[in-house]
Amino acid sequence: MSEELLPKSKIADALGTNPMRVSRFIERQKINAVKKEGKRELFKLTQFNALKDELGEPEAGVGKPKEASSKDELILTLKKQLLTQKEQYEQVITSKDETISSLQKSYDDMKSQLSVKDNQISTLTQLADQAQKLNLVDKPRLIHENKEDMSEVNKETEKPKKKHWWQFNK
Repeated sequence: MSEELLPKSKIADALGTNPMRVSRFIERQKINAVKKEGKRELFKLTQFNALKDELGEPEAGVGKPKEASSKDELILTLKKQLLTQKEQYEQVITSKDETISSLQKSYDDMKSQLSVKDNQISTLTQLADQAQKLNLVDKPRLIHENKEDMSEVNKETEKPKKKHWWQFNK
């Protein structure tokens, strides 16, 4: 019988459980059907040895906590889990608030640094403008002095004009 191909319902009957539990086991273990006949999937019974072992344990082993055998214990367990999650949530919120406040401080510091930079740029622009105005005021005087200096230099370095052969008689 173990080499025989069976549908989910027959496997459930052979193991003494319901077909839904067999279906969940197939999904969890990702067991592929050996053969398909239309919509029916056929499996070997030997593929379900792990399910036999699991069936030896109480139904709680499939997805429920093992210690919660009654509804009251299950409710208490869920309440504890909710309280733990609430504490974790509050810690996350506190951490986010601290992060936001530190980012706000950083933003304010950067804002003040930007205002200092803007003041420095405006001061530098004013100084450059004043330097340019002074340069424009001094430029005509410097040009005039330069022309005089150049004319003196030209006079000193001026070579006598070369006389051509026809000018020697004169």
